[in-house]
Amino acid sequence: MSNQNPQPAPAGPADDASQADRKPTFSDVFGDREAASFLLAFCLSNAGAMLNRVAVTFLVWDRTGSSALAAASFAISFAPYLGLAQVLGAIVDRYAYRNVMIVCDVLRAGLVALLLIPGLPIPAMIAIVFAVAAVQPAYNAARTATLAQILTGDALSVAIALSFSAAATAQIIGYLAGGLLSAIDPYTALAINAGLFVVSAITISVLVRYRPTVNRREDRRHVLAETADGLRMLRDNKVLRTVSFGIWGLFALTAVPEGVAVLWAVHLGGDSKTQGMIMAVDAAAVVVATLLFTRLVRPSVRDRLIRPLAFLAPAVLTTALLDPPLAGVLLIAIGAGVANMIMAPMNATLAHCIPDGWRGRVVAAANSGLQLCQGAAIAGVGLVVEFGVPVPYVVGAWGVIGFAIQFLVTRDWPTADEIEAAKAAAAPPRTA
Repeated sequence: MSNQNPQPAPAGPADDASQADRKPTFSDVFGDREAASFLLAFCLSNAGAMLNRVAVTFLVWDRTGSSALAAASFAISFAPYLGLAQVLGAIVDRYAYRNVMIVCDVLRAGLVALLLIPGLPIPAMIAIVFAVAAVQPAYNAARTATLAQILTGDALSVAIALSFSAAATAQIIGYLAGGLLSAIDPYTALAINAGLFVVSAITISVLVRYRPTVNRREDRRHVLAETADGLRMLRDNKVLRTVSFGIWGLFALTAVPEGVAVLWAVHLGGDSKTQGMIMAVDAAAVVVATLLFTRLVRPSVRDRLIRPLAFLAPAVLTTALLDPPLAGVLLIAIGAGVANMIMAPMNATLAHCIPDGWRGRVVAAANSGLQLCQGAAIAGVGLVVEFGVPVPYVVGAWGVIGFAIQFLVTRDWPTADEIEAAKAAAAPPRTA
């Protein structure tokens, strides 16, 4: 009689599927030193970007007393998304993504240092702010591409969710710190801002591994031709196109409560504290909902919930037609933040379905659409309010329109098989 222990049965397809559909853990990301370092650098860089916006806006206001110039110094940070960002995405694909991130942080640190020059003319300051903002799309494209190189599978989805939460947290900290420091000395805020960019660059250079670009120099074409290639890929690939539309539509809806918080505060008879409360609860809801949705819901269920949950944002905004008091407005802001929880899995799908070597230009194009849709929605709501329509009715009407937007976006949503096919097509070829 044999005393040998029975050998375990080999894992079959069902076991593999079950493992792939397990609930992810944050240790999947934080247990990877490179991924954890990457997220730390992103938090530092993002906080620096927020700090810069506040400090420069305050400095311009303090020196000129002009609300128009102060607003221009803030709004100009969105200008690169009108065309420059897409071209920068094509340039990003020509180089190692990790190196692009380092260069972007060093460039921004140097540009912010120029703002420390005493007596710098206001036009020169705004030009420098534009230059700092112009680097941001390249950094964002390289960041997404680098993360997709470090992690794969649902660990990438978790990392993207953590990135969203970290970005929202860094935004709150950056804005608050920027406001406090600027009130004391805006130049101190700018010096800290430059320092944060430097620390981020050092963190990436030391702790994130170098991976060369897959695009060979001899295969390069004119940068505008490569930019057009990225736009065509986004247009012609059903998964990339539809998911991008979904992200743009969702952001155009959920950004409104935060974007018009100052107008809503005035409507309620409040002040800057009321505005701050609306913006803070919105950002906090994004952080909590995104982390819980990613951590507690299985990947397969999460993907199936994207279509029905796409209608949560318009449903929340429509309740503004009731012209609620402050408590109700805060609930609307919280609901808008919660509706953003499907943003992470949609962005993870994009990252999985873009081939390596194309991520810079495709991500830059997708981010440009996001920024422009978000800005257009906020500006449009603000413009209608300017004509005398009370802000809750404008927000509520935008929610009603949002149902139509989300219906058009989700009616042809890619199936699970189509998404898996797109992921397989984007995956690097296996070596023997």
